[in-house]
Amino acid sequence: MFRSYQDSSHGRKNLKTKRKPGPWRTNTRDYFDPKKERTPIFDTLSQEKQGPMDKVLLAVTLCLVAIGILMVYSSSHLLSSRHYDGYSFRYLQIHIIACVLGFIGMYLTSHLPYRFYARYANLLLLLSFIMLLLVFVPNLGSSVQGAEGGRFKRWIRIGNLPIHFQPVELAKIALVVHVATFISRNPERVKSFFNGVLPNILIIAAAFGLVVIQPDFGSAFLLAVTACIVLFIGGMRIWHVLTLSGIGGGLLSLLIMRDPYKLKRLVDYFAMLKSPDATNYHLTRSLDALESGGLLGLGLDSSLQKISRLPYPHTDFIFAVLGEEFGFVGAAAVTIIFMLFIWRGLHISRYTSNLFGSLLAVGITTLIGLQAFINIGVVIGLLPTKGITLPFISYGGSSIVLSLVSVGILLNISRYINRNTEQNQL
Repeated sequence: MFRSYQDSSHGRKNLKTKRKPGPWRTNTRDYFDPKKERTPIFDTLSQEKQGPMDKVLLAVTLCLVAIGILMVYSSSHLLSSRHYDGYSFRYLQIHIIACVLGFIGMYLTSHLPYRFYARYANLLLLLSFIMLLLVFVPNLGSSVQGAEGGRFKRWIRIGNLPIHFQPVELAKIALVVHVATFISRNPERVKSFFNGVLPNILIIAAAFGLVVIQPDFGSAFLLAVTACIVLFIGGMRIWHVLTLSGIGGGLLSLLIMRDPYKLKRLVDYFAMLKSPDATNYHLTRSLDALESGGLLGLGLDSSLQKISRLPYPHTDFIFAVLGEEFGFVGAAAVTIIFMLFIWRGLHISRYTSNLFGSLLAVGITTLIGLQAFINIGVVIGLLPTKGITLPFISYGGSSIVLSLVSVGILLNISRYINRNTEQNQL
């Protein structure tokens, strides 16, 4: 589906191959032209025919955000009242402000030509790395006490305002943009391990390391896997994939073995799979919530588990609250909506005539879709417990803003899809 962008129809004289491009290797995708890159980006894209944005993707996103606002109120008003002297709308208020900022960002990025990001890919990546380092700067980075006694350094203070920004959300997008730009400038280079794969792996490893030491293992894993998927879709050889998967799996295992907290979570998870009598607090409370919801649920704001038993009901385990209040039908409906989002994102990628836009669409879709899969998988017991929020639905400022900005980029890419090819295929 996506592996057809290996070679340009124009051919390249500097390719180290004896095979000559023939009709069976022809590809109509548009790669970067250095002459075009020196021209003003808006002048370059104004020559391309723009179509309407993907209305299905827009409708799906709006639906998820609306569900999120509803569930953030339902899952957080008791916590808000407890933490803010009886004020029940504190979390909801912050979430709505974040949604408004996100919609503004989505509107702007949906009208900003997507090739703009390729022009400044290196600058965007450098900015994200600097911000990842700033979380460790005293009086600038913000830290909170973890449940196990450690401190999490994941946020940057915005002046004297009660606003905190999480740089890892920007780093996710910046890394996807960088990898997509790298491949689209010379698609053949990614087939070489030392000239194509290794430079990207080193950058991915650096970003992974900066996020892990915050510590935020879940986001680091999501960031690295998404970037590697873009590399694979872009043409990385299968034996490179297998080799790196083996090395990466070994390093992840070593990282988990050296961290007692992560190791305990993993051991508890497998113990519970073997014996229902084993104790896994997070998963047990989550499954209790889903079980009490039954088929149709208890009704909005009727969850019992969220009152005191379910941990992080408005963030990591908001899907469990949704399942308890709206039952299997509601949980299945949200899952289907996320599947629709993934379908539209991959559809945009498939019919985009530009390689950079296609890879960028794959990266954004994977980033959001994989995060949703991990969150739902944790809540239903399919995966070990990990602190990953549900996109568009969980409470959060940086996450919802950057997610909506990413959707705006995806909507802009959808304006440039090949309409003729799409209609012929459909």
